[in-house]
Amino acid sequence: LALLIFVSVIAFRLVRTSKALRESEERWKFALEGAGDGVWDWNVPTDEVVFSRQYKEMHGFSDEDIAANTEAWQQRIHPDDRALVAADVHDCLNGRTASYFNEHRIRCKDGSVKWVLARGMVVSRDDNGQPLRMIGTHTNITERKSIEERIRRLAHFDVLTGLPNRALLTDRMHQAMAQSRRDKGKLAVMFLDLDKFKPVNDTFGHDIGDMLLKEVAKRLLDSVRASDTVARIGGDEFVVLLPIIEQDQDATVVAKKILHALNQTFDVAKHHLQISSSIGIAIYPEHAN
Repeated sequence: LALLIFVSVIAFRLVRTSKALRESEERWKFALEGAGDGVWDWNVPTDEVVFSRQYKEMHGFSDEDIAANTEAWQQRIHPDDRALVAADVHDCLNGRTASYFNEHRIRCKDGSVKWVLARGMVVSRDDNGQPLRMIGTHTNITERKSIEERIRRLAHFDVLTGLPNRALLTDRMHQAMAQSRRDKGKLAVMFLDLDKFKPVNDTFGHDIGDMLLKEVAKRLLDSVRASDTVARIGGDEFVVLLPIIEQDQDATVVAKKILHALNQTFDVAKHHLQISSSIGIAIYPEHAN
């Protein structure tokens, strides 16, 4: 009888503990879902992953669309981000890091891409320290990433033409000079000023002038290599950086190509505009720092 009572007490406590654990788990999952996060629960040995409703909805999926394994999970990660995600997860599983933290892109059902902040941690291990279960969340940070990108562009790119501005040009020039010193090579910097631009602005207005500057930017980009930099540093002044040239004549060839391109008539808002340009060239290291 005593043994029966003891077993009954133990069984009751196990049931109560199990219920408490389930309720606790439900509470934290509810809290995470309420915060707008999608929850994933990974059984590491069996490679089964349970995704919460919020997780699926965040990426436009239904229950039938998501296979419950890590292979399907990994396939949704943007190809450029998979290696870093895998490395961060591996470090967490091996105990190199206390938790998993990664920002990456996820392909949604409709083909669009969202940025997510993924966080997680191993919540149980076996007696040998091998991971048994890992739980984590996905937070949609697409809007934040979009704002960050807009701020970055405002800081480094000309708003009107989309070309690099003075700050980004300076940074690229420093990098090109450092590479030139390492390789004992040459680079060229061309300063370009538009002729007859002021009369266009005065005659037709700033809107037409702005449209003309955009067209100038396009022709400049068409005249150089993808590895070169075309920057607008203000008004009608542009700088072209050729980070690698074999000889001084290479810069002259590009300059002549630019002069020819800008001498052609611009058709802007039904106006046929004719301008020209002046270019000065400096070679590094011959012409000093």
